[in-house]
Amino acid sequence: MDLLQTLGVWMTGDFSGILRGRYELLWVAFAMTVIAYLAANRFTVAGLGQQFTANAGLNYGRLLAFGLVIVSVVSAVVVVTAGVVPFLGLVVPNVVSLMVGDNVRKSMPWVAVLGAGFVLLCDMIGRLVRFPYEIPLGVVVGVVGAAIFLYLLLRSPSRVH
Repeated sequence: MDLLQTLGVWMTGDFSGILRGRYELLWVAFAMTVIAYLAANRFTVAGLGQQFTANAGLNYGRLLAFGLVIVSVVSAVVVVTAGVVPFLGLVVPNVVSLMVGDNVRKSMPWVAVLGAGFVLLCDMIGRLVRFPYEIPLGVVVGVVGAAIFLYLLLRSPSRVH
């Protein structure tokens, strides 16, 4: 029964199942995040296109593969540890990009802070809506994240100055 409960917690993206012995893998995600932050300026250059990256003296393919490995490892570690949290990696970076711009080094701390705040807010909503019961975090993040994502898709295009 314990394994079935753990699977249920993992499928709904919940932090209540994270106990000693189940969160140490997050240090790998932290290390990869630090590496990504150190290489953030190169990722910003890669975002400007293959020709621009080559003109800057960087190998575009190798840089993309490096970034893909970092994102894959961090995503895999977090999903294995906390479970599936839908729309989090889609909504928060896009909102930060609208506020801060495309500079990766400048936006990474904001993505981390706003992502943590968004998860905390959704967790509090999930705990308060049906008190004393709890709505799983993944359900609340999915509903709120889908609403925000639809708003971002359907809003009128902003005027470029």
